[in-house]
Amino acid sequence: MKTFKLDNEPKIQTGFTVPKNYFEDFSTKMMQQLPENEPKMISFFARKKTWMYAAAAILVLALSIPIYNNYFSNTSEIDSATLENYITYQSTVSDTDLVNLLDEQDIQKMSFDLDIEDITIENELSQNKNLEQYLLN
Repeated sequence: MKTFKLDNEPKIQTGFTVPKNYFEDFSTKMMQQLPENEPKMISFFARKKTWMYAAAAILVLALSIPIYNNYFSNTSEIDSATLENYITYQSTVSDTDLVNLLDEQDIQKMSFDLDIEDITIENELSQNKNLEQYLLN
């Protein structure tokens, strides 16, 4: 095989040539063609808008929490006064029906002994001005 020497062979010319002094003026020409970077300005009003949006969001949240709690409150719990009033005025259950539902132990728990002297009862009855109405009605 024959040795190949790169320097001795004729070279093929490319179709591209660079003008004289092209790279010397290249940086200045490139800088002239680039647009100037202007610093980004954040106006005071843009900051103010974000604070307004945050305040509005907090206000909406603060006003919606009580509404949400009232809407989704547990209404299955009825206070004892309402239940007692319903049983007293709306129910057709008589006292004997209630007594029949109670056990002997429940009735004993409800009964209590009053050790009141006769003199105390007489004094209380004599001082009560509405005694006649109580007796007549």
